[in-house]
Parts: sequence; C-alpha cells; structure tokens
Amino acid sequence: MKRTLLILMVLMVTFIPVASADIVNDLDSKVSEYNQNTEYVPSYLKSLLGNEVIKLVIVTDEGNERYLKAVTEKSHITTFEEVEADTQFDATVVVGANEATVRTVLNSRYPLEEFTATKNNGEILIETIGLVSTAKYTVANVAMKVLQLFAFI
Repeated sequence: MKRTLLILMVLMVTFIPVASADIVNDLDSKVSEYNQNTEYVPSYLKSLLGNEVIKLVIVTDEGNERYLKAVTEKSHITTFEEVEADTQFDATVVVGANEATVRTVLNSRYPLEEFTATKNNGEILIETIGLVSTAKYTVANVAMKVLQLFAFI
C-alpha cells in the first residue's frame, strides 16, 4: 500500500510540469489556425495586433508563470516561442492572464467574443509600451466598444 502510494505521488510530481506545458502547446497549435483566418479578424483588432512584439504572461493552474514571445507582422503571427522570465526583448504589448482564462478563450465556439468579454471583465490584462502602441490600443479599444454598442461583437 505504501509503495503504491509512493509510486502514485512520484508519477503526479513527474507529470505536473507536463500538464502546465500543455497550455504553451495548445496556444502554439492555434497559431497556424489563427494565421489561416486573419481575413476574418476585425479591422480594429488588426490595427492593434498588426505589427507588434507581444510578451504574454500566463499564470498556470499550478501557480507558475509562463512567458511567451509573439511577433506579428501584418496581423500574422511570425514568431511564437516560450521564453524565460528574464529574457529581454523589445515588447510593445504585454498581455497577462491565467491559464483557465486562456483555455476558456481557446475552447470557445466564439473566441473573439470570449476574448472581448474576458478583457472587459479584467481577466485578461493588456499593457501597451510606448506612445505609438498606446495610441493604437486606445483607438482600437474605442472602436471595439462602439461596435459592441451596435451588437457587432
């Protein structure tokens, strides 16, 4: 009995890092799907994500932080990779969320609407860096709110 319990605990500890790595793999698998569908991305979002260097911070279900770098060019994701916390790069936008929120958006039938809802209720935090990124984000955010008023989103 003790040996079985010990083996079970060793297996759980061994697989916990694998479980948290899944969120990165799940996001990575969505990159090509996103790139294939950029024509359907609303113009206000394209203006926000058009040419950016994004630092994504995800707090996993286990409480660890995972860091990702995403580079967009003309709204296509050209680089998507996990980085260390102290990796320096010239991010123009920092996006933060917990793993459950990211999974909710990823698994949604309507991910754009889910993203908008979670952003609006504070589950996804977006911080722009620099004057140009801040101005683009402000304009895109206003456009999104106007479209929401008219129920386009």
